[in-house]
Amino acid sequence: MNRNLFRLPEETARHLQMKKLCLDYFHHYEKLMKHPSKTHAARARKACILLKQVAHARGIELLDLYAPSRNEGRPDKFPIKHWPKTLAKKQQEKQNG
Repeated sequence: MNRNLFRLPEETARHLQMKKLCLDYFHHYEKLMKHPSKTHAARARKACILLKQVAHARGIELLDLYAPSRNEGRPDKFPIKHWPKTLAKKQQEKQNG
């Protein structure tokens, strides 16, 4: 798996929206379990549907952080320094023993 980050992670509006929708869903679901009603069920369902849409969009944003196909020509923000040396040591140990 590629461990390179091409952009700095940041707290976006979609992240905050997703956080609020999660809280809304759990709030309405708890109310639904305590006091079953059509209103609480509808509100929990609506929050769940919106959460699905926002989660997909947030996933695309996260993909932009590390996908090489979406960041061609962009330098790594945090290049891996010691990983190739460690990998070479492990390969040598396998060959020797």
